[in-house]
Amino acid sequence: MDAFIRSILSEDPVWSAYALANLRPDFASFCQWTVAPDASGLVLVYTGLEPPILLTVGSTAGVAAALARTELPERVYLNIQERHLPIVRVHYPQIDQHTVLRMTLPAGTELPPSEQSSVPLTLADASRLEALYGCGGAFAPDAFATYQLADGYFFGVENRNGALTAAAGTHIVNRLEGVAAIGNVYTRPDCRRRGYGGAITTRIIEALQADAVGLIVLNVDSSNTVARSLYEKFGFVNHCSFVAGWAVKRDQWGPETCSCPCVSHSFLSTSGLLRPDPSFRGVSLP
Repeated sequence: MDAFIRSILSEDPVWSAYALANLRPDFASFCQWTVAPDASGLVLVYTGLEPPILLTVGSTAGVAAALARTELPERVYLNIQERHLPIVRVHYPQIDQHTVLRMTLPAGTELPPSEQSSVPLTLADASRLEALYGCGGAFAPDAFATYQLADGYFFGVENRNGALTAAAGTHIVNRLEGVAAIGNVYTRPDCRRRGYGGAITTRIIEALQADAVGLIVLNVDSSNTVARSLYEKFGFVNHCSFVAGWAVKRDQWGPETCSCPCVSHSFLSTSGLLRPDPSFRGVSLP
């Protein structure tokens, strides 16, 4: 089954990077794959985070066929290609969407030098990371899960008191597939424009490349021009834009009547965070 799914995902590996990474054996129980009868598209419902992630790959007709065969949750967080939005909206009429860019680092890209020191972070630093991300602000990480630290690609910058002022790592890594997604990049608002983000991004890329991870991607909000400029300096190029955001299945749920816990007074408030499934115990592959 994995080989069949992999063959579909490999038609556009940059867009499908997260899905390829989810072929990890320890993620299998959290991945609901549905393939169109003619294999022209597929849908992945990933339940390792709450709400589940809905990801689409393939032709519009193929994704429509796969969606029709999928047992869809009442609410999801979308990661879908723009051309798939109309057919996804058939199942999820109310969507709080925004545009995100998928960027990738071409092979052989030479990284800019950095003199800023940084430290590796482990599972023992989970509470420190959560405290840092809790400082909030625009574009604060909303999909951090402790198990991501086990992959070994998180780095941080500390102040003189040992507190984290910046950190970054990965959302997911699959060394067997040679793919990784950089994420959880954040600098405390009062410590920005000091080169911290660039320094830790360099450490992550170097560590991934040392482990022969050839496909490195990241997502950046289309309105986050500062981050996009930083990644472009590292050689990342834009591959595509896509739709991300909360979606609710029942069209009768509105601002006044919705009881879904992801919804605040304004429908589908983007202040809600993705949370790890409490039953997940991810183990990093060798």
